[in-house]
Amino acid sequence: MLVTDLITQIKPRMQRLGLVDTVTGFVDPDEAATYVMEAVRYLANRYQLQHFLQMNRELFRTAASAEFYPLPPHYGFWSPEEAQHSGFAISDSDGTNPGNLEYYDPVRFNLLRSTTTGKPAHFTLIHNFMYLQPIPDAVYIIEALARPVQDGISVPDPYAQAIQIETLWSMASDQGKATPLLADERTQILRTLVNGEARQRQKFSASHEGFGRGRR
Repeated sequence: MLVTDLITQIKPRMQRLGLVDTVTGFVDPDEAATYVMEAVRYLANRYQLQHFLQMNRELFRTAASAEFYPLPPHYGFWSPEEAQHSGFAISDSDGTNPGNLEYYDPVRFNLLRSTTTGKPAHFTLIHNFMYLQPIPDAVYIIEALARPVQDGISVPDPYAQAIQIETLWSMASDQGKATPLLADERTQILRTLVNGEARQRQKFSASHEGFGRGRR
């Protein structure tokens, strides 16, 4: 769906909510487009939406004896509660012997942390840094999902309703015109969106269970 078409759909609601130019009394299409793209970026990043993920075969390379590494701003992290499908993989420096990295929450990771070196099997994330255990003993390739910068003229149809409500909510909040009804609608739509993404991931995990085990 084109951004312009999405704005056309929500323009009547914008007018009813008073989200219009104070001088002309009309919806400012440029301002609305800015809010739409901000909503797209927020939702894509906050919920790791599948339509905004792509493969990144080399997020970074490790160095021997270096325990932690800065993460690029647009990496994509598959749900940490699904440890075997974390979205991070590791392979040797020539791309062979791939395997999954298993996520540990920072507290558990710290309890199990040691000076042992070897091919990393576990990781955690703290302040945009990835910590690895065991500490790498050589150069390894870390593979991940990436989130392309959302800066286009269209939005994926499956997310149109969520982007619309997020746009309305952001504009209304910024102008002091947010209402409890709008807040409730946003909560319900985003909950539906998140549940839908979760079901899709569960379907994938179930249909590829054998593959997932082999990649651990």
